[in-house]
Amino acid sequence: MSERIDRLEHENEQLRHAIESRPVIDLARGALMATFGCPAEDAWEILVEVSQNSNVKLRVVADVMTATVTGPEPMPPDLQNHLQTAVERWRSREHEPGAGG
Repeated sequence: MSERIDRLEHENEQLRHAIESRPVIDLARGALMATFGCPAEDAWEILVEVSQNSNVKLRVVADVMTATVTGPEPMPPDLQNHLQTAVERWRSREHEPGAGG
C-alpha cells in the first residue's frame, strides 16, 4: 500500500510540473513559429532537439527562450548555438524533395 501511495505522489508531482511548464513551453513554441515560420509540431521538435543536444530540460530551454524574447538579456551562447543548429536542420528538411511541410 505504501509503495502505491509513493508512486501516486510521484505521478502527481510530475503532473504538477507538466501543468506549470506548459504555458512557457507554448510561449517558446509560439516564438519559434513567429520567428521562423514553422508549424507548431516543428517548433516542438526544435525545442526537443535543443533540449536533448544541450542536456538542458525542455522547460528550462523554453523558459530561457521566453525570457530572451521578453527581456533585455540575450540567450546564453551555448543554447543559442543549439537553437541555430536545430533551426538549420529544420530548414534543410523543409527543402528536401518530398518534404511535407
